[in-house]
Amino acid sequence: LAPPKSEPRVNPIPLTPTQWPEGLHLACRQLRAHWPTPWPGLPHLLALCQQSLGLNTLSDPTTAALNQFAQSVAHNMEQLAAGLGPASEPAYHNRLHTADVLCVLTTMLHILKVPDADAAGKTWASALLAAAVAHDHQHPGGVNHSAQEVERASWQGVMPLAQQLPQAWREQIEAWILGTDVPTVAGNHQRVAGQSFALTADWAQVLLNEADIYISATAEFGPGLSDALAREWHRAGFAGHATVATPAGRAQFLRSVRFSSSPAQALGIAAQVQHQLQSLTPQD
Repeated sequence: LAPPKSEPRVNPIPLTPTQWPEGLHLACRQLRAHWPTPWPGLPHLLALCQQSLGLNTLSDPTTAALNQFAQSVAHNMEQLAAGLGPASEPAYHNRLHTADVLCVLTTMLHILKVPDADAAGKTWASALLAAAVAHDHQHPGGVNHSAQEVERASWQGVMPLAQQLPQAWREQIEAWILGTDVPTVAGNHQRVAGQSFALTADWAQVLLNEADIYISATAEFGPGLSDALAREWHRAGFAGHATVATPAGRAQFLRSVRFSSSPAQALGIAAQVQHQLQSLTPQD
C-alpha cells in the first residue's frame, strides 16, 4: 500500500489548521485532488488522524488494540479495493467517503481537545476512529432492504479483525456501526436532547452520525456527492436515483439532517445548511 518510491507520500489533511472549518474543507479538497490516484491509502490517512490526536504514543493496551484494529480494517479495505478494481467501488460509499468521515471526526475530536484529554478520553477517540473506518466496510452501494442490513454486513466483515479487542469495545463498536443506519439517526439525536456534551456512548454515536453526513451537507462538496449517490443508486436499481440530485431532492436531504453536538456547532454547519435551503426553496 505504500506509494512507489518515485512518488512523495502525500499528506491529505492539515492537522493543525488555524480555523477548523477552513482546515477541514482544505483537507477534503486535497483528498479529492488525490482521488482515485495518487491515493495515499486509508492506513496512511488514519495514521495521520491518530498521530494528530496523540493516540499512537499511548502505552494503554486497550487504546493500542483499538488503533491496531482500525489499521487492520483500513488495510483490508485497500486490499479489497485493489482486488476488485476501481469500476466496482460504489460511487458514493467508497474509500473517499470513509476518508471524509475520518477527517470530520478527527476535526471534531480536536475541537473537543482530545489531544489534551486523559487516557480514558483518548481510548474513546481511538474507538470512534475505529468505528468510522469500519462503518461502511464492503458497502455494496444502494440502500438497505431490511433494517441495518448493510451495517450488519459491515460489522460481520470486520469482526474477525476485532478478536484482540475487549468484548465491551467490540460490542460498542458494533452498536455504533449499526447506529449509522439512516432510520436510527433521529432517535440517536433524541437520546442526547437537552444533555450537555460528554464522551458517552450516546454522544459518541451522534458524533459518528454527524461525521457521516457532514461533508454531504456542505455547499462546497454536497452537490457533487448528491450526484455520486445518484450514480450509485442508478447502478443498484434504486428508483431514488432520479430525484436525489435534483434541487428538490437535495432540499429534502438538507431538511432531514441533524447536528446536535458542540463540535458541529463550532464548525458552523447548521448555517451552511440553512443558507442552501434558502437558495433551493422557491420564494413567495
